[in-house]
Amino acid sequence: MAKFRIKTETIKPLYAGVGVTDLAVERVRDYVTVAQQRVTSIELEPSALRTQAGDVVNARRAAIEKRVSELQAEVNDAYDALITRGESLVTRIRKQESSKATVSSAKTTTAKAKTTRTQATKATKTTARSTAKKASTTAKKTSTAPKSSTKATGTAAKKTVSSATQAVADAAQKVGD
Repeated sequence: MAKFRIKTETIKPLYAGVGVTDLAVERVRDYVTVAQQRVTSIELEPSALRTQAGDVVNARRAAIEKRVSELQAEVNDAYDALITRGESLVTRIRKQESSKATVSSAKTTTAKAKTTRTQATKATKTTARSTAKKASTTAKKTSTAPKSSTKATGTAAKKTVSSATQAVADAAQKVGD
């Protein structure tokens, strides 16, 4: 484990600030040099100045338009790369065994839940009809089917949760690959 050295770590932002200042001064000096060279090469005739200024503006405009186009292309390329990377990750996660097991388990749980709902509805209707004839005896006999189905649904749901947990753990390991 790396040791945290407070003296070393606290001075880093100071060094970064000094580095930024040094870089800024270097750039300003370069720009001043270029500007001085341009001033000495400019003719002092008004028409020549107008022509040179127009040429400089046109050249700058063209350079800016070119750079904007380049940056747009870079952004589009980066976006496409992110799409490809995300799609690859999702595909890998979907293909992993734990994800397939989760999907299968979820389908089983859904089917069992539907069966339980159907049986409970039928049992309720049968119990309601039979209650008029034999209240307590019929109710006990007809309501046992939904209990076993309910238990099976609960078991299937637990398996689905377990599979999903494993799928998430496996997927987490794939992120950043």
